[in-house]
Amino acid sequence: MNNLSSFLELLKGPLKILSRNGKLMAFTAALYLIFYSISFILYTYSSNPFIFDLAIKLFSLVSEHPGTPEFTKLLVDIQEDIGIFLGIEIAYIVLLFFIIVSAETAIIIIASSYYNGDNLSLKELFSMVSRTWTRPFVTSFYVQLLALGYISLFFWPLFVPSLVLFHDHPTILIILLVFLGILIITFYLYLSVVWALAVVVSVVEDSYGIVALGKARELVKGNRVHGFFLNLFLVLVFLLFIPFQLKLSPSMPIVAAVSQYVFTCLVSIFQFMAYSVFYFQCKNHMKKSSEGFEYNQIPTAAVLDEHLP
Repeated sequence: MNNLSSFLELLKGPLKILSRNGKLMAFTAALYLIFYSISFILYTYSSNPFIFDLAIKLFSLVSEHPGTPEFTKLLVDIQEDIGIFLGIEIAYIVLLFFIIVSAETAIIIIASSYYNGDNLSLKELFSMVSRTWTRPFVTSFYVQLLALGYISLFFWPLFVPSLVLFHDHPTILIILLVFLGILIITFYLYLSVVWALAVVVSVVEDSYGIVALGKARELVKGNRVHGFFLNLFLVLVFLLFIPFQLKLSPSMPIVAAVSQYVFTCLVSIFQFMAYSVFYFQCKNHMKKSSEGFEYNQIPTAAVLDEHLP
């Protein structure tokens, strides 16, 4: 019952933050949506011509004979287009990563001001974000490397052999892939509790990278189940949105794309706030545990002076 009440308090925490810092949070969310939209539009308009041109050249390459000047010229042009497209892709990923980290930093600062009892102004928020964003940026980069390593470690050794061994038995293959998918996603949700909390630690405390991950691992002891259920809750929210998305896609593709984009941003904002709440829950739990430990060290038996008769 205590675990359930703590988890429900974790879900209600973002609403409490909004009740006090709603204007700052709304301003941050609006900026997040605007810059996220601008980055996506820039990426779309800059990459689509190269994708279209690349597709035309690939179709033309099929009709040309190898060794001819036309074939060689098309091959060189395709390589150039691929290089430019990869450059645009990398620039977009870096820009989007910076936007997400900046928004996350601002939201965590707003949430921490609520728990610290501070009245934060817009100017102070900008100042704190400008001084702090590099720490969560580095920590988030470490987290992405860990996630990539996790996927590489489990995906290739498990999925590829399954496809090779059971490609002639589609029913067994589907059951096995579903089971492995659920197992890998569940373990990922469990591991990502520390990873997400480390980003909060790198904003609130003066630490980043491996140090922030180590502090998050210590903080989460005894509370990891709450973070896991939070991740599971967010996944279920996305799954519940899929039928609505599929219903809109055929008839109103633009509305479906915009709704998916806005929904993803709002869920991300809620996740940032919820993990900020989770951080302070873990800090309070650690404080109570340390106080309880110190209390237990007090001797219960009477201590007599050896010089007394």
